[in-house]
Amino acid sequence: MKVVVYGTNSSIGFIRYINDFSSIPTMNEQWQQIRRHFENYEFTIVATRGAASHLVDYDENKMEKAPDGVKLIILPPSAEADTYVEAIRKEAPSIAIAASYFGGALDWETLKDALIAEELRAVGIRAVSNSMFAAETFFDKWTTHRVLTEKGFPVAKATHIPAVYQKIAKENPALFSNVYLDLAFHRIRQMEFPVIIKASSTSGSSGIFVAKDFESAKENILSREELADLIIEEMLKGEQFGTEIHGTKGNYTILPPFKCTVDEQGVLDTRHKIKYGPITDEKYRIEELRSMLRRLAEEMGIEGCAQVDLAFDGDKWSIIEVNPRLSGMTAASAALESRYALEVVIESCLDKGINYDAPKIMEKCIAFGTPVQSLDELYEMKNEPHIKYMEKGSPAFGMADTKNYAATVILGGFATFEEMADEMERLHKKYPNVIGERAVADAKMAAENQ
Repeated sequence: MKVVVYGTNSSIGFIRYINDFSSIPTMNEQWQQIRRHFENYEFTIVATRGAASHLVDYDENKMEKAPDGVKLIILPPSAEADTYVEAIRKEAPSIAIAASYFGGALDWETLKDALIAEELRAVGIRAVSNSMFAAETFFDKWTTHRVLTEKGFPVAKATHIPAVYQKIAKENPALFSNVYLDLAFHRIRQMEFPVIIKASSTSGSSGIFVAKDFESAKENILSREELADLIIEEMLKGEQFGTEIHGTKGNYTILPPFKCTVDEQGVLDTRHKIKYGPITDEKYRIEELRSMLRRLAEEMGIEGCAQVDLAFDGDKWSIIEVNPRLSGMTAASAALESRYALEVVIESCLDKGINYDAPKIMEKCIAFGTPVQSLDELYEMKNEPHIKYMEKGSPAFGMADTKNYAATVILGGFATFEEMADEMERLHKKYPNVIGERAVADAKMAAENQ
């Protein structure tokens, strides 16, 4: 069987990121494991130049290297969907699998993935990608809110301020009153504080503001200079989690969630990104959550991979957002099964008959981000027995010393959270410039609470 795996990108931000990117194990090593599992399959990668670090390795000149035994087709960053379709069609594959990562400021690569998949199906090629409905819905946070509300999924109370009504009031001197803002402020005043204010179509936690009262919310909205649709939503109470949906219609794996750390404002901690799991304690109503997410997958047309951010208030689950693509959560969830992120996506799309939907077969793991002062120490740590995956990126964002790098480390293979906490403390003493006290403290907290 001939398989094409394709990934798209539209942002220079992601291309810049790979200038200092490397992973352990390398993508070549990951591909060799995939090829061992699929000995009778022939693989081709179709991707954008400079934006395929989740698919291939790079040489010393920052050029893509084809994995051993895998064909590589690299398209220019400006390649349109039709260019992808033609390149894939020429390969005459039995199946094409979308495998894009986040693209930068606008999280819309999944739209292009879905468009390519629809065009491929039109010429008779089987393509696995999240549906266009899912892509259009989850690209925009306000659309996500509306659709999930209409379908009966639990989400935060929210309202919306389109950019057009901010722009028209600023640019039209004939308007001396902004009626739409009056309406929006009326709705915000009725919300329970704190509320979260963010652009409706940005990636991740970019540009988030937490307003503790109405006056600070109003001030933030009026002071924003960028013209972007805004969504204002009540901050969900309780603990925050993340999980993944893998597979195809009628054949889904719904993973138990990871517990995620939050920052001082109560939103996901994007700096340290500490998460651990799987969380299977019955007090979290895990089977109820998995049932809800299976319905979400079926009704939205999830195909391949989707990441879901969640909140649990002690009684019920709520959905924060959905990202229908590969994410940092994919690598962490794959570690529960001693697999790699790309391996998970490919196996899920090829309907391989392994039951990963049983929590009892999953090992405990922890994933965290860290600014690394010593690359030698980071690379030395790769031989530790519980290291499942590591990656190094560009100099850590927000740090004055650009000699520091942003790294992600995933440890797994633990039978219990206590064992995980003990190993984290041991590694902290041995590699203090990689594993910080914050990650050790969270590992101990996991052991105490589970």
